[in-house]
Amino acid sequence: MYQSTYYIEKRTGTFADVFLAYGLATLLDSVLAHFVEDGHWVRIRDCGTYYAVELSHHLEEKWVQHAPFRVLAPYIYTGRGGQEVMTGLPSSFVVDYQREWDKFKEYIQIPQDLREKMSLEDLAQVKPHPQFPIFSWVGERRMQALDSYNGLILRWQELSGCFTENLRHILMFCATPENNVEVVEKAWRTRMKELGVQAKSEATLLQLFNPSQGKGQNETKASRLKMDNVKSFWLLEYLKAVGMYHCAVPRRVQGTDDRKTYALAPVNIRLDANDAILAAFQDVLWNDTAVKMDILAALRYVECFLEHCQAAREADLLAELLGKGPENFIAGMYVAYYKSLGQASAVMNLSFLELPRWMQVESLADVNAYREVIDEHTNIIRNIDEEKGGYDLLTFYRDFLSGGKWDAFFNFTAGYAMYLMREIAGENYRVKPFSTHNLEVLIVRSNRPLAPILGTPGFRNIAEAIRRSTIIPQYRGRNESEYEIRYGLGQELKRKSLYNDEFIAALSEFMQSYNAENARVYERTGRQYRKNISTEDIEDIVRLVDQYGAATVANLLIAFGYARELKDEESAQLTS
Repeated sequence: MYQSTYYIEKRTGTFADVFLAYGLATLLDSVLAHFVEDGHWVRIRDCGTYYAVELSHHLEEKWVQHAPFRVLAPYIYTGRGGQEVMTGLPSSFVVDYQREWDKFKEYIQIPQDLREKMSLEDLAQVKPHPQFPIFSWVGERRMQALDSYNGLILRWQELSGCFTENLRHILMFCATPENNVEVVEKAWRTRMKELGVQAKSEATLLQLFNPSQGKGQNETKASRLKMDNVKSFWLLEYLKAVGMYHCAVPRRVQGTDDRKTYALAPVNIRLDANDAILAAFQDVLWNDTAVKMDILAALRYVECFLEHCQAAREADLLAELLGKGPENFIAGMYVAYYKSLGQASAVMNLSFLELPRWMQVESLADVNAYREVIDEHTNIIRNIDEEKGGYDLLTFYRDFLSGGKWDAFFNFTAGYAMYLMREIAGENYRVKPFSTHNLEVLIVRSNRPLAPILGTPGFRNIAEAIRRSTIIPQYRGRNESEYEIRYGLGQELKRKSLYNDEFIAALSEFMQSYNAENARVYERTGRQYRKNISTEDIEDIVRLVDQYGAATVANLLIAFGYARELKDEESAQLTS
């Protein structure tokens, strides 16, 4: 029981297991912090069927016997239903929900440009509590969880005199990968009876912490139906309440009363680094529509992770990252969708959102390069309207982001080409194309077999020709460009890419009309603004099609043909 590694068995396959692991890590961290003077750490590691919580120091028996009581999660005071203010808890662990809610409403009314100009000191004065999203989630009437949650906080406080016994039984429960809750709960009840302490050992399983469980058909054996609450050992439910503050990111689905909760799934990360990254992530992820919010959650978290690694104080984490990607530290996020049913909310969907798996960091320069890619993708996704033709696009991108499906990414870039042209035509210049540089970073570093295609002169020349027939004249405007805007070019090439010969024929037709148009403009103006496609360029494409197939070459031509080339003098037209 007194050891340097403790275990949380994965019993549910949901974020209930994660909450429990983070809660245990937080409790053990508080014990080490009191007795270890030269620094300490607590690490959570995914070991397949269980989480291992590893300590920098072997936990000594005398530490457990003399560990001071700690409040690890706050009591949330709303004033509803005659609720009284708690006086036994430290003031820092009593949250005045209404005051925090008023502060939040005032903060979001401050214009973004004004917030960016405020000093850090002034910003800290107006910002709501960093854990306000969790307070809001717990305190939401529809969740029907506040009383039970606060009951756990009060029970931990009321049994503060039994803290050593509570800690011992938690360690007993976590001493092996096979957690035997029935044995430990029975031992705890026996010990409380010996001490003359009257306390219940059970607590209600809240769907707040346990999204796969709740009222209803919950018999171990299907012998009857009943609507009783499901019960569990209260110490485990308290640890879930604690762990929630170290991994949960609840948000409201824009335009609805529905909620989504994202919970980090650790692979191998220290608690202090986890908490610092989570704090930054809580600050940058805002409410959005359902699919878009999934995408932005993954992108924003990776952005915060990489930014944290760049900080000088995190040289150790950067050293751990080299040769790996963020997914080697946090696998992704468990996601629970809570549907509003009027007076209550119910779990309607459980899923898992993986972090991008196309990053491998070999140096600090790679961190910078990937941050630029993530930033560009974030800005592109933010400006896609899910309700105006963007839903399918976002679904394709999410499949690529979370599942690593390159076909989904190329379906996205092909569809985005049409979306981009339409939005530019409507003078919506917030919608931006990808940059060829960042596309190359993404593809070459994560799909190396495609690198020879991108380095072929013919491929680059024809991609440039597509660009100069689509987005460049589109940005200039129909009346300003000397050249025709080819609106359906990307869709035509995608459609013809099912068969090699049909694709080559379509591309040859484009080449002929492109060169003919160059000749007409030269004849009329005496100037040639774009170079011709050569027979060598087509020969290069034919060789690539023979080697890789028309679909692959077409997908890449469309992706790069509708991207902006930073070295191009006319790229200024795309970013103005």
